[in-house]
Formats: sequence, structure tokens, C-alpha cells
Amino acid sequence: MATSEPSLASAIESLGQGDFTEAESICNRLRATDPENAKVWHLSGIVYAQQNELAEATECFQKAIQLRDDVAIYHYNLGLACQNLMDRDGALQAYRAAVAIQPEFLEAQNNLGNCLIDLGETTAAVDHFRELGNEFPDESIVHYNLANVLQDAGEYNDSIDEFRRAIELDPDFASARENLGRALSDVTRYDEALEVWRAWLEHDPDNAVARHMVASITGEGAPERCDDDYVRETFDENFAKSYEKQLQRIQYRVPELVAQAIQSIGIDGRELDVLDAGCGTGLCAEALRPLARHLVGVDLSDDMLQEAKKRNTYDELYERELTQFLMSGAGPFDLIVCGDTLCYFGALDDVLSGFYKCLKPNGKLVVTVERIDPEEETSEQVFELQPHGRYRHREIYIRDTLSQAGFDAINIDIDTLRLERGRDVVGMVVSATRPSME
Repeated sequence: MATSEPSLASAIESLGQGDFTEAESICNRLRATDPENAKVWHLSGIVYAQQNELAEATECFQKAIQLRDDVAIYHYNLGLACQNLMDRDGALQAYRAAVAIQPEFLEAQNNLGNCLIDLGETTAAVDHFRELGNEFPDESIVHYNLANVLQDAGEYNDSIDEFRRAIELDPDFASARENLGRALSDVTRYDEALEVWRAWLEHDPDNAVARHMVASITGEGAPERCDDDYVRETFDENFAKSYEKQLQRIQYRVPELVAQAIQSIGIDGRELDVLDAGCGTGLCAEALRPLARHLVGVDLSDDMLQEAKKRNTYDELYERELTQFLMSGAGPFDLIVCGDTLCYFGALDDVLSGFYKCLKPNGKLVVTVERIDPEEETSEQVFELQPHGRYRHREIYIRDTLSQAGFDAINIDIDTLRLERGRDVVGMVVSATRPSME
């Protein structure tokens, strides 16, 4: 029985079925028999890209472009591969080539603007998205991207107007609703922010983010910690991918402060069992990996964990709610670090007891917590849900709750965790020890 000749159609079919091995095999045979076929090289690049083999994908896209430099999608996919390889200059060049060929290629236009943002060319990005807004006035994503870059440029009122326009065009645009509400809160326009959150709840009654943010402003039904769905929906894929870029803009210092705290408590050894509690994308891993024979990360957001995996620094990563993970028999650990996670907890009794339970005798704990200004304290208030959705705590509450959990050698340093619209966010860098004798 004759074997059918490989074809582009059969490669595309295999790719669509998720059979990357077969798709790659067909592409290899096609390239051998027809090495001047740009479509084959382009499809080969897609197959490699789907398997996250981005260097190979880039080479194939570049070969396709050498053969046919007038096809916009070839340049666009090269831009995507370069972007994922963090080659922002290469991505920018590729997207510019794509839109020069096909100016109405909106995805390439948007990605070009986002590359300008990544390269720190904020003014150029604003100009680019303003021009797109004129060319594509009915495209919500263009107004959304313009709103975000206007925030970077400090043009907050114009940014708010653009978020509103994006929502008018697409009422289901959840990210636009969330960013609009947060933008209004950031400039202390809380009444307007509340209107946004309530309108979102009316549009989507089960939305955990909108429900939490209404409580953060009104205080009505404020939970003792953030709802799991709120955390997952806040730290979704889009947020996770842009998370570290956003932190650079706000001069985020938590990993640095955690590293300083570890050094100050004099941890001895390079063979420790370490837990990064609420690890997010793994920003604290750089300080923890040199100390660890076994480094574990846990986070509630799978999208954040996918970014952490790319670091290749953790021995194990778990998608779990933190308190449940601690109470499930995790550990024991020599060191637990919890950077910028307890701001999503109000009451800390259970989570601090969980840390204690998971530490070895003489094990160390390092956490950061946002701080209630002593001048704003009331005698009854031990923690407060703020209008932006995070909690802050009294220093005396932190000390008392750690002591009640069994910790000693408690030390608290006051420092700036990050900026928020140019204002210092003051927090506590806390270290404590589980006693060696109990």
C-alpha cells in the first residue's frame, strides 16, 4: 500500500490535533524536499513555538522572511517569538515590518505599542496608541492599551476616560472594569470607584473582584481575608505576565528587604529546607536558592506559578491556599519566607500558627506586612481593609499574634515596601523564631 506524500495540510492537521511530533516530522520532510517554500518554514516555526522551542522557531520565521519578506504574518510571528525570548528590539523591528505591510493588522499594532512600553519609550507608546485610537475608534482593546500607557505617563484623568471608553465598547471587558476601579481608587476618587465596582456587580453578580472591592470601600461585609476567587481573578494570566514589569514602575522593594532580613538574622547553612509562601512569580527565589537544598513554593494563582516555573529555581511548586497548605502537614522547614502575601489576610491567627507548625525547632520566619500608621490607629482596630483591596495591620497586633502562636526573638523593622502613585507604602519587615526548646 502506497504511503501518502506529506503535505502542508497534513502538518496543519497534526498540529491542530496537538501531535507536535508528527507535525514536526512532516515539516522536516517538506523542508528537505522543498527548501525554498516559505510557507513550510513558517509552519515549522509555529510548530516549534507551540512546543516553546523559541530559538528554533525564530530561525524558521527568519528563513521564511528571507524567502518572502512581504507576508505580514511571518513578521508578526517572529515578533511574538522575539518577545517571548525577551528580545524586545527584535520584536519591535518585526512588528514594525508587519504593520508596514498590513497597517490594519491590529494585533501587530497593539504588540508594537506594548514593545515600546517594555522598552521604556512611554511617550512614543502614548503617541502610537493615540493614533490607533483614531484609526480604530471602535476597538476596545486599543482604548484599554492607551489607558494603561497613559497611567504610566501620569495622565490619570485621560487614562480613566479611556478605560470608560473601552467598557462602553465592550461591557464584558473585565480587565478594563478592574483597572478603571483601581485607577479611581489610586487617585482617591472613591465614590466614583464604588460606582464602577457596583456597576460591575450588577453586570456580573458573581464577580469576586467587584464584590471584594465594594467591601474595601464601604466596609460592608468586609472579610477577614481575601476570598480565594478574588485572588485567582486578580492574579490572572494577563496580570501574571505583566506583574514584574508593573513592580519595576512602583519601585517594589520586598525581595530586597526579605534578603536583608535573612542576612540580619544570621541564618547559618546552605542546606536548608525553605518555603516561599505566596511565592507569586518567584521574585524572592534569588535570595532563597543559595540557602536551600530543597526550595518549595506555594501560591493560590496557577497563572503566577506558571511564571515562577520559568525561573527553574524551585524544587516543588504547589497551587494551594496558603493556610490549608500549612495545616496539611507541609514541611518541616528551616526557613519560611512570606513576602507581600499577608496583605491579603486580615486576621493572621491561623496563618501564623500554620507557619509555626511547619517550622523545625529554631526555624526562622520572615514576613512583610503593610502597616497602619500609629497616628491613624484606634484601640479596637488591629487590621484594616483598605480601599485598594489590601489589608494593613497594627504593629502590636503582629507582635501579639506571633507570641500567641509560640514564636520568640521577634524583630520588626519599618521600611518602605513600594510606591503608590508616588507615595511611600510603609510596611513592617518581621522576623521571628520557633524556639528550639518548647
